[in-house]
Amino acid sequence: MLRDAPDGASAQVHPIYARLLRMLLQQAAVDGDRVLAAAGLAWPALLGDDRHLGRDTVERLTEAAVAATGRPWLGLDLGGQTPVSAHGALGYAAVTAPDLRGCLEVLARYGPVRNEAMGWSVHPLADGLVLQAVDRADWGAARGFVIDTVIAAMLRIVETALGERPAGLRVDLPGPAPAWAAEYRRFAPVTLRFGQPALAFTATGAALARPCLGADARAHAAACRECEAALAAQAGVRPAQQVAELFAAAPPGGFPGLAAAAAHCGLSPRTLMRRLAADGTSFQALLDAARMDRALWLLQHTALPVEEIAARLGYLDTSNFSRTARRWFGRAPRALRGGGPGNKN
Repeated sequence: MLRDAPDGASAQVHPIYARLLRMLLQQAAVDGDRVLAAAGLAWPALLGDDRHLGRDTVERLTEAAVAATGRPWLGLDLGGQTPVSAHGALGYAAVTAPDLRGCLEVLARYGPVRNEAMGWSVHPLADGLVLQAVDRADWGAARGFVIDTVIAAMLRIVETALGERPAGLRVDLPGPAPAWAAEYRRFAPVTLRFGQPALAFTATGAALARPCLGADARAHAAACRECEAALAAQAGVRPAQQVAELFAAAPPGGFPGLAAAAAHCGLSPRTLMRRLAADGTSFQALLDAARMDRALWLLQHTALPVEEIAARLGYLDTSNFSRTARRWFGRAPRALRGGGPGNKN
């Protein structure tokens, strides 16, 4: 059965990669189920459970897989054979970005959605961009395997996005070159440098400007919203807070409807309503609270006519807004005004 990562092993990866590893082992005529068992995993449970795998499990799994195949570069095989679809919304957001710059920025921002143990910092250059990996946990003996998998997977995403691996892309690898360094040659024309301080991807300005074949602004935005929701869930941000923040950032003239709020949270409208109910609130209650806060601020800090304030809050009928304000505050809108110079009552 799958196990949650223990407190001391917060490095976690999505189980899809363990599933793909088993498939890779089976193709190599290796008993994948026996390798899974060495890590305390069973194939039926691995298929039906999306809980992320902890560091200890990943370490045992990779050690058993490398030992069974005799291929210390197995991580390169796994990452290179992982289809973009296996990365979920992360992969879809990357390949629908407008250009390589957008693709790499997606991988940097949303990479932790699939691998919580590795973050990325982005550093602009005079003519390019650097993505540097930031270890969030110790991978132990699995570190080399994980780094190889990440390198190969990211380069496959780039190749899928552009139709080829571009010149002007460099990968820095920590640690000395292994005895099997020739295996990295499969990623030409990308330049690889061993013995560097950290894992990093560097792209020149010309490479960054290369357009993605599948660039699609609407699909890209939808995939990014799903990734944002996943990041928020990792950080413990509940849908009620996401909706409240969405309302707070809404422009004058109205607030997003249920469908837009659900899309922002990466949920269906029905699921969003269930999640909000579980938190003891509702979409309408959050909307009323946002309108009430904005109404009070506009009445007390601006000279806008009440009619304009009503319109900015989404009320077509000023009298309806006035009745609602009385219910909220126990007074008519004009009685809430500061009365300062220039106020129009």
